[in-house]
Amino acid sequence: MYQTDDDFHLRPCMIQFYGCKNVLVEDLKIYDSPFWIIHPVFCDNVTVRNVYIDSNNYNNDGCDPESCTNVLIEDMDFNVGDDGIAIKSGRDQDGWRIGQATENVIIRNCHFARWAITVGSEMSGGVRNIYIEDCKIDSCRNGIYFKSNPDRGGYFENLNMRRIEADVCLWGVINFRTNYHGYRGGNHPTLFHNICIEDVTCNRVDSVALMANGLPEAKLHNITLRNINVKKAPKAIQMENVVNLTLDNVVVNGEKVTAP
Repeated sequence: MYQTDDDFHLRPCMIQFYGCKNVLVEDLKIYDSPFWIIHPVFCDNVTVRNVYIDSNNYNNDGCDPESCTNVLIEDMDFNVGDDGIAIKSGRDQDGWRIGQATENVIIRNCHFARWAITVGSEMSGGVRNIYIEDCKIDSCRNGIYFKSNPDRGGYFENLNMRRIEADVCLWGVINFRTNYHGYRGGNHPTLFHNICIEDVTCNRVDSVALMANGLPEAKLHNITLRNINVKKAPKAIQMENVVNLTLDNVVVNGEKVTAP
């Protein structure tokens, strides 16, 4: 948001489809968006393919499907100032009132120069059935980032991710964060169930390689990390409040990591 002498104004998204069916965004180059760049909302049957995005302004998310169904994002090249792809489903009361989940999403063959893949934090309508594969990350804060807070509500379930290559991640190559900017009382924690991430490599993490921190009142359930290799990190894992955690062939700093 920026202020003028007359009023307050919201920065607009670059491309936004609202309540549409059979959406195709293909073979474009996009530069210098004022806000989120491709933002389909309440849409069904969405394909975003072979788009190059170079936009490093504030909050420059690359592609944010929100409360959408049957989404394919493939062959993308992101150089953006915020999340490359952020899967969303509405925020707090609006998300609960409408209650439309983002579901049945495939993301594949994407390249991320500076930021990578996020779920949340606006996920009050729920997110489920997400499939991500064959993506490359150059440098980012978090490679695979799940973020919500105790006010957001909603749920996240059924994610399968495989064959991810990352060079440098400042905070973590995998990070479940459930306390992201919550300040309204903490009465609506998000539920996380059934997540499998496998075949991930990362050259360097500057903080904790793998983070999965649930809340005591909303633990993370059924998390599987398989064939994960982080070559260098100050700390291997930070995990708590996880039920049915599986670490299968997880290696950090050349040493095998077991569940805490």
